[in-house]
Amino acid sequence: MSNIYVLVPNQEMADYALQIIAEENIDSCQVEVIRTSGAVQAARKAIADGANVIVARGLQADLIREYTKVPLVNISMTGQEVGLLVEEAKQRVGRENPVIAFVGHHTMFPDASYMNEIFHAQLRFYTYEDRSRIESVVEKAVEEGADAVIGGERALRCMQQYPNVAALFMRTREDSLRKALHVACRMLYTYQVEQETNAQFLTVLETVYNGVLKVDRKKTVTAANHAAAWILNRTESAFIGKKLYEVMPQMEENYLDRVLRGEREIMTTSMLIGQESFVSSIAPIAYDGKITGAIISIHKIPTGSRKSQDLFSDSLLLGYLSMGDFRKIDTRSERMKKCIELARMYALSSGPVIIYGETGTEKELFAQGIHNSSSQKNSHYLTVNCSGMTEGQQIAVLFGPEDGQDMAGQKKGALEQAAFGTLLIRDIDELCPRCQYRLLRVMRYKIFMKTDIEEIPSMEVRILATARTELAEKVRCGQFREDLYYLLNAFAIHIPPLRERREDIPGMVQNYFRQYNKQYSKRVGLTKGGMEALCSARWDGNALQLERFCERLVLTAHKRNMDEACIRELLEELYPKIETHNGIPSVVIYEPPEKEKIVQALAQYGGSRQKTAASLGISTATLWRRMKKYGITGTLEN
Repeated sequence: MSNIYVLVPNQEMADYALQIIAEENIDSCQVEVIRTSGAVQAARKAIADGANVIVARGLQADLIREYTKVPLVNISMTGQEVGLLVEEAKQRVGRENPVIAFVGHHTMFPDASYMNEIFHAQLRFYTYEDRSRIESVVEKAVEEGADAVIGGERALRCMQQYPNVAALFMRTREDSLRKALHVACRMLYTYQVEQETNAQFLTVLETVYNGVLKVDRKKTVTAANHAAAWILNRTESAFIGKKLYEVMPQMEENYLDRVLRGEREIMTTSMLIGQESFVSSIAPIAYDGKITGAIISIHKIPTGSRKSQDLFSDSLLLGYLSMGDFRKIDTRSERMKKCIELARMYALSSGPVIIYGETGTEKELFAQGIHNSSSQKNSHYLTVNCSGMTEGQQIAVLFGPEDGQDMAGQKKGALEQAAFGTLLIRDIDELCPRCQYRLLRVMRYKIFMKTDIEEIPSMEVRILATARTELAEKVRCGQFREDLYYLLNAFAIHIPPLRERREDIPGMVQNYFRQYNKQYSKRVGLTKGGMEALCSARWDGNALQLERFCERLVLTAHKRNMDEACIRELLEELYPKIETHNGIPSVVIYEPPEKEKIVQALAQYGGSRQKTAASLGISTATLWRRMKKYGITGTLEN
């Protein structure tokens, strides 16, 4: 089996090639003389016989390149070969400084700089990329005064129309063939190294327990192992040639994008595949300073010491299940995406996590997502709220009732009930000092304190917590233990309020409207003005307030499309602003934030329309339209 095939148009070139092969002891190399009309057929036969690289020239090389996919080396002329042909043409023409035209494929000729001065002739090179243009190229060379035309077989056939112009066959000699064969040997070596590397890579793929996929810069899967096929419940052949997100929709697309753009050297995250939790790592493939693709590794997060199915069954019976999932958080906010990325990574640890956020933000959904992406996924998930409880009640709820406490038959605290699972402590910033101390012992030293003096070895439980205020401020005021703060705050997530990510509101509103239209068998929509009114409202209650408002809007809608007036009317009814003057509370009708800004600016600039518009960064015409929109009255100065 020959790895290099040399396909040439005449026996003279074949003899040169055989001589070079013998001199340089080139193995696995075969030479064949072919006609241009049979070039593609000869190349296909060579490929079937095991050719990895083909050497050819001119039109023959052009045809082979177009109709096959084998690596190809062009035989390009050297300057010395051009000089020999020029001397032969000058002898045929019999004159000094003749016009000599070379006609051939654009890959055949060397750099022609200074050749006219060297060879004392006017050399002109006529090239083509489309073989159908050879006849017109020859015609152009003759019309432009060529005394001799040098070209291949087809060019010489065209020259039969011009008997008064000398025609010479463009012979390729030893130098160009030797150069082409050296290139072919280097290409063959590179091909063999690549094949060996691929074989090693495939061997590694099939001997590791992790699922592994390889993608190129276009995010197309180029390789996958048996483990990946098993994890994703697909055959290996179903991966190759497909976009990663077609076969692995659980992967966040922007994670791979950031690796391919070189923004991250490695990206590790958690994900749910079916009902199982997995760790996924993405690393770039870099070559010569450029990223050419990425490797995605997937492995299952190990479960706890008890049988997962037993824990799952217990949780189902007791109602201790978490249904939250990061996929339920649809966001366009970069800050929110960063929070999700952190939460996915924190899920890989068993350490405590603190989630900060205002009332109504997605704190609990984040906590459930962390639990469902962790090794505790099939274990208990419990939630307790510390806010509004006395010290004794907090201790009883978390650690179990102490002697003399009546907790309606309760014998175990939440920490014991959440054994081997996850406990979410809401409003941990309201935890009393005694509970803070006991909780620190559980989290830091794995010691469970039934009472202030009774210690027993603690069972495994992961602590997640939420807080509305920064624990650092509580520590500064002496209301929270410093050591517990440092233990919690290492894995912190700060969920931005809805007013700081207004780009999320349209998508959330659309989801809520779909949900409640289906629930109440309605077809209520929003006008453009209605959507703008929703996006401009404050939403101090965040996602919770927005969802309940949308439900009320759909349920009580009196027309098909709710406009801005309907939105403002309901906002004023449901969420009036309360202000206190001289100790007397009074209701202030809800006003959009934009209206408040305009009213304040007008007051600041004494009613001047021009100064107010300039301070708000809008034109006076826009200011006037918005004043009419919000019903702002009063005499304005120009």
